[in-house]
Amino acid sequence: MARPLQFDRDSALRQATALFWTQGYHATSLSMLLDCMGIARSSFYASFVDKRSLFMECLELFGQRTAAKMPALTTEAPLSVIGDFFAATLLNVKTEQLQKGCLLVNSILELAETDPQLSELSSKQLSIIQGAFEQALHAAAEQGHFVSTLSAAEAAEQLMIINQGLRVQSRKGTDKTQLWSSFQTSLRLLGLDPSATAVSR
Repeated sequence: MARPLQFDRDSALRQATALFWTQGYHATSLSMLLDCMGIARSSFYASFVDKRSLFMECLELFGQRTAAKMPALTTEAPLSVIGDFFAATLLNVKTEQLQKGCLLVNSILELAETDPQLSELSSKQLSIIQGAFEQALHAAAEQGHFVSTLSAAEAAEQLMIINQGLRVQSRKGTDKTQLWSSFQTSLRLLGLDPSATAVSR
């Protein structure tokens, strides 16, 4: 019979996610994780198996938390959910958090060559958000608020590319005002009216 865990696994996972977000995958050692999570080596292996398996769980957790920033689609203003998402991740965060970028984007850049599987897992988490962009654009097109030579899927893909670029810029220390201005300029280039994506909350 397996022995019950002697620590809060969810809390330990959150602590590990925060550490990976700050340090990156390769720069995070097992000893750093044990100190951060406040658990013994034996408990770590029993619960998380190894560093790589833990990191996969952290990516999924971060992806879930990021996707949760995308509000539910509304029929009244479908494009506002896009503005809400970017506001939640660019404007309504502390500067020190903004400057860490996005764990998913960071991991794609760090691991694309050294661990394609982990990089792909990060991409899959981002694709969930891209899918929400596409749904919003489809709804807007039906209402005549999105008229473009691009399909909803193509525009959603471009929005995700914009999102990734803004995360890289945020790590360089670009301030919130400039990031938001870049986002609005990108909307215009996609044929989207920034006022239609105005933050709804």
